[in-house]
Amino acid sequence: MPAMADAVDTVEAPIPRSEPLREAVYARIAGMVARGELAPGSPVTEATLTRQLGVSRTPVREALLRLEAEGVLQSALARGFAVRPLDGREAANLYPILGTLEALAVRGANPAGFDVPALTNLAQDLARSGDPLGRWRLDTTFHDLLVDAAANPPLSTMTRALRTNLSRYELASAREADHQKHSDQWHRDILAALRGGDLERAAQLVTEKWADSLRTVLSWLQ
Repeated sequence: MPAMADAVDTVEAPIPRSEPLREAVYARIAGMVARGELAPGSPVTEATLTRQLGVSRTPVREALLRLEAEGVLQSALARGFAVRPLDGREAANLYPILGTLEALAVRGANPAGFDVPALTNLAQDLARSGDPLGRWRLDTTFHDLLVDAAANPPLSTMTRALRTNLSRYELASAREADHQKHSDQWHRDILAALRGGDLERAAQLVTEKWADSLRTVLSWLQ
């Protein structure tokens, strides 16, 4: 398996006080994990994050406990938290769940609820992008739009939590050139199904896309 970069001790911009603090702190830390600034296996301490984010320890602690419950972090006695290392068994368990939930959202949506122009723009931007982090962000937005079309907030919350956890794997696999080509084709095929009003076909493609991502991740881990 390719070596992962060490955690990056960057200076984060202070969180504007106009934002709901708990959610803002959680989103900022989850983003640091997703972007690889907190790499798999790296330590995560309340004191460091409190200093970086310019907030008190309470919302940081709450965010870390939430990320632990979601499977992103693991706690170590007297040593705080660490980003969970990459594990093929975990990936094999979680990817099918995400594919099933997203397919459920697509099947349950109103065909008119999909923002096809926005999805098309995202797919085009993905096809033009060769930056792994940029592609991961665009792909995340693409899938968020698919799921949100179902107008099912609990389902949107569950899929976002799963993707936060799996971002550790997705960012790694996004570096694979062959996977990029396959992923771009999945997006085009999903869009074609949505334009034709065939939600069952679109749901099947979503499931297949995550299965393809899992194969890439397992190959990369080996």
